[in-house]
Amino acid sequence: MRDCSRLTTLVVLALTLSLAGCGGDGSQQEQEASAPAEAGETQQDTVEADAEEAAPETDSDPDASDERVIEVVVRDFAIDAPEEMGTGWYTMRLENLGQQTHFVIMYRLVEGKTIEDQRREVVPAFDELMAGIRSGEIEKADIGTFLGENIPEWGLQMTYVGGVGLLAPGRSAQTSFRVPEPGTYLMECYVKSPDGTFHTSMGMLTQVDVVDQGGEGAEPEADATIAITNDGIEAPDTLPSGSQTIRVDIEDRPETFMPYDVNLARLEEDSDLEDIVSWMDWSDVGGLRAPAPVEFLGGVEHMEAGNHGYMTVDLSPGRYLWISEINAAEMHQVFTVE
Repeated sequence: MRDCSRLTTLVVLALTLSLAGCGGDGSQQEQEASAPAEAGETQQDTVEADAEEAAPETDSDPDASDERVIEVVVRDFAIDAPEEMGTGWYTMRLENLGQQTHFVIMYRLVEGKTIEDQRREVVPAFDELMAGIRSGEIEKADIGTFLGENIPEWGLQMTYVGGVGLLAPGRSAQTSFRVPEPGTYLMECYVKSPDGTFHTSMGMLTQVDVVDQGGEGAEPEADATIAITNDGIEAPDTLPSGSQTIRVDIEDRPETFMPYDVNLARLEEDSDLEDIVSWMDWSDVGGLRAPAPVEFLGGVEHMEAGNHGYMTVDLSPGRYLWISEINAAEMHQVFTVE
């Protein structure tokens, strides 16, 4: 394990580079709701009640019973997902029944850590960080130092394996990725509500125990391929309309504590690319904060360099955008569906 001082130095440098690339100060979205603790508790009570409801019936698709398909439902603010799964290739089918944009990222914790450790030692630090940024007590340049001092070393050493990218309310999406080894994994959504609260803190964090059940499963067959490198997103300028399975190769890792992801959005005539880029910066006051400035259609969540995943989407003619949460100012590409 790296020593803590080296970790802190790397985190400072990494976040400084990433934030410089993202740009945007979100000044137009700095109206604070500052909900009192009592309101948060009432909302959490509602979340717990919603989570107890039976999951919606799935479509009568014969593949829905396939052990390599996991059905995940997100609500405001809960993630309904299997408690256990095996290693190998899986397809996550995500349905967003909430009123806000969500995603589901999956990552492995270091050995011996569980969701309770994450809730106790990691989640509160990010809440305190954003409160400091909103109040002006913490500058963006100090984020790396703050995280290094307030998050244990293991809290920045998770292994990211993928998941379904940003998804608009009322939509569903499908992403395939490989779960490499047994262990304790978490599924999470850390988009923010209108008052600036991370969805993680509102209940969108759940544990999945991965066991070695043997077998690898089968990879999907791709209709097109895009690559994510430190130089940008390499993707076709045009794609045909209709159902497409797109392979996403994560070839490099940025100098941040999180690897690359890629999200798909449909652009309208009034879509402002600069606003979208700014919104992707979680450390900005207005970053990842509901409502989203564009309709997101899913994607491939953060995964380590050298890995790849697939997303299946039905595309209609129009203009679309590939964009990564990491260094969004450079990591985006507009393309056309004909």
